[in-house]
Amino acid sequence: MAPVRVLFSDLDGTLAHYEKDMKEYATIVGEPAKDGSVTIEYNQLGVQRECAVLGSLSSSTAYMSHETTRLVQTLRAAGVLFVIITGARSSTYARRRAALPAADYEFFENGGRMLASGELVPEWTATFEADVGPVDASVVPEGDAAPAPATRSGKLWDLYREMKEAGWKVDARDYYTSFRVDVAGTTAAGLNAAAFAAWDLRGFSCSFNLGKADIYPAGSGKAAAAREVLRRHGLRPAHAVTMFDDDNDLELGELASRSFLPGATHDSVLDALHRHDNWEMTNSRGVLGTEEALAAVMRLVAAGDAVEEPPVGDEREPRGGEGDAEGEDVPPAAATAVPVPIESAREQ
Repeated sequence: MAPVRVLFSDLDGTLAHYEKDMKEYATIVGEPAKDGSVTIEYNQLGVQRECAVLGSLSSSTAYMSHETTRLVQTLRAAGVLFVIITGARSSTYARRRAALPAADYEFFENGGRMLASGELVPEWTATFEADVGPVDASVVPEGDAAPAPATRSGKLWDLYREMKEAGWKVDARDYYTSFRVDVAGTTAAGLNAAAFAAWDLRGFSCSFNLGKADIYPAGSGKAAAAREVLRRHGLRPAHAVTMFDDDNDLELGELASRSFLPGATHDSVLDALHRHDNWEMTNSRGVLGTEEALAAVMRLVAAGDAVEEPPVGDEREPRGGEGDAEGEDVPPAAATAVPVPIESAREQ
């Protein structure tokens, strides 16, 4: 049995939750506290939680309970690495950091940018330079250090310009290693299968996040970010536990020994949940679901194990997926990372 050594967690819908997603079962009560936190009450349970407020550039406000922060602190004190991996753009993540639990590693833009012990690691982003061009060594580049996407070098920005010209609603504001596409009315199942092969050959991945499609280099992504942490600490996937809720987290869930889901934002997550005995949906939703998931991880830590390690030669041997380390028992990226067909989405 392998002990839990690292927890990889998504942010939106996992650590923090939007009011619009909680309105069926919880409400904000009273006035904000002096520190800006608010009280959320679960209507039927009568349970209240004090929550930090997390803003966003393009989405509504999200809330994370102070109890979530306390539980994360307890896990770290027990020797568990805590890693946040989010698709958030650089400026949004920078604004939110002060309200988040301290983390050993933080990845944003779907893994394209890394903080280690609070310090930016430009060398990590530089590994994608052929795709994204040079990126300034600051969390939120400004002025001349942040050229407009129309003038950026790199294959990713060639694709951005191509899609914009084709009529897609593309968003690269404060993104430097990925960009977002509005695919309203389009589902992963409805995308052109032939385009997948074309995108794969071009070296890009695509996943759904908060109802949008995020496009980024195939060598990036949440699972690749997690593999880098495992590599740095000499750990195996059997040492890892994940928390997540959305389509762009699936490859991360595929990597780890156990996964806990405070919710399922995308249908693909529910489909995958039914196929994985080592994934578990929490009974509660929202911030209580997050706390329930963290408590489950704490029980695994206290028990001294995650799951029984797979024997040599079983179905979890590496299959040569993009970014796999030699000899590592890491499955390839989830097949739900689907490319967007450029030609078929011109705005009406």
